[in-house]
Amino acid sequence: MKDEWSQTVQDLLIGTTRGGGDPTALLADCAALGVAAFGATLPQEAAAEPVPLAPPEPATRPRPAARAVLEAIMSLDDEVLLTEWCALAKANDVVAEHRMLPSLLAIGTARPGLRAAVVEVLGTRGRWLAGTRPGWSWASGAAPLVDEVPLEEILDLPSAQRVRALRRKRKADPVQVGAFIAREFVESRRSADRQVLISALETGLGPPDERLLEAALDDKSAAVHDEALRLLRRLKPTRLQARAAHRLRHGLRLTPDGLDIRPDELWTAQAEDPELRDLMRDGSEKGVAGRIRAAAASVPPSYWTSTLKADDEKAAGILRKGPWAGPLLRGVADQLAAAKDPRPWAAAAAETLTGMEQLEMLAALPAQVAEQAVVAVSKNWHYDLLDHACAQLPAPWSPETTRALMARYAALPDPRWRSGRPPAVLLARGDADLLGANWEALTRRWPENSLELEVLRLRIRLRESFAPPSAAQSQEAQ
Repeated sequence: MKDEWSQTVQDLLIGTTRGGGDPTALLADCAALGVAAFGATLPQEAAAEPVPLAPPEPATRPRPAARAVLEAIMSLDDEVLLTEWCALAKANDVVAEHRMLPSLLAIGTARPGLRAAVVEVLGTRGRWLAGTRPGWSWASGAAPLVDEVPLEEILDLPSAQRVRALRRKRKADPVQVGAFIAREFVESRRSADRQVLISALETGLGPPDERLLEAALDDKSAAVHDEALRLLRRLKPTRLQARAAHRLRHGLRLTPDGLDIRPDELWTAQAEDPELRDLMRDGSEKGVAGRIRAAAASVPPSYWTSTLKADDEKAAGILRKGPWAGPLLRGVADQLAAAKDPRPWAAAAAETLTGMEQLEMLAALPAQVAEQAVVAVSKNWHYDLLDHACAQLPAPWSPETTRALMARYAALPDPRWRSGRPPAVLLARGDADLLGANWEALTRRWPENSLELEVLRLRIRLRESFAPPSAAQSQEAQ
């Protein structure tokens, strides 16, 4: 057939006028031999079972306005806005429109950070669809695969996977996995394995873990010791907290100028073994300042309010006055999440921390506490530091936080590269209703605002699309 096809192509190129032959027969040969040479084979008959019909969707679908907003958000590829849409949909018992489900599953598969938000709006139909592809199984509603590796074999996994696997299993069965960790810690000879076991305790950390963490403070490995000490400082109350409080009481005294070291007491001599056991071995808690910082990092702010018989604001004011204010407040910064009112402590600690340390302090706080702390400490910040801190706050912010941070931004000079343009993080994460009410002030302060204000317009449309319909709209619908 190959030779016949080659001859037919030659005859076609030469033509029947010069080469002779019948034009009709030549065209027929071209059609038959061309299909035989280059035509695709017929598809084989599929033997797979057809996909079962999708179940009905009992949940409410969004109104047309909300559907249009979701389409606009997907076209912008804005993760913050998508999370906000999903949160509002969940609050209104609404699930996404069926035709948007493949796109939502695709974006959740590509970006694991969005899965918790996306899964809330998939509904019955979306969970059914997720079961049709292995890559979408995270949204199918099935139980997580925590037993993909037996518990006894987790320490044989690559180092990057061991902590995650142990934490998954501890979350599913804290009692059994806690007993496994305690048993393996005693038997493990490699310090890297012992560090993995201690790190896994962070998931579901609680009072039953204190005994093992205390034992880990005697480990010869600095990495194991420091990880155990970090977790112990998060527990309350503990023997570590009692020891630190004892050292603070016996090592410091209150003077008219603030807290100072007691003469001929604890911190005028070299640290002894019991105290060394409660210090980080990474070099950050050396010398008298480091020892004071370690003790302050091991007690909650309530220790200072009860000892000094003052509220949070007054106690923070006392700590910031003394000659050892720096190490004391650096220690308090590690305990900020435990404060009854974190704002005065955050403002005081920020005076002793570098910009990066301030951001790390804020990143470790719960969302509501972090909002209060950012507002409290950002009075003297430059634009970039404020922008980085605001980007860490989960959206949407409260109206009070939005109002305060809008005033902070407005008072700061714009960087050269953003001159006249509003802060994108403010318009993307601040309270949309408050920002919409201040539209005129925003456009007056930042006249170059086409792209940023488009995001704000979309957020306002988002809020309106989920708002209850007015009486006039209800009558029109009827």
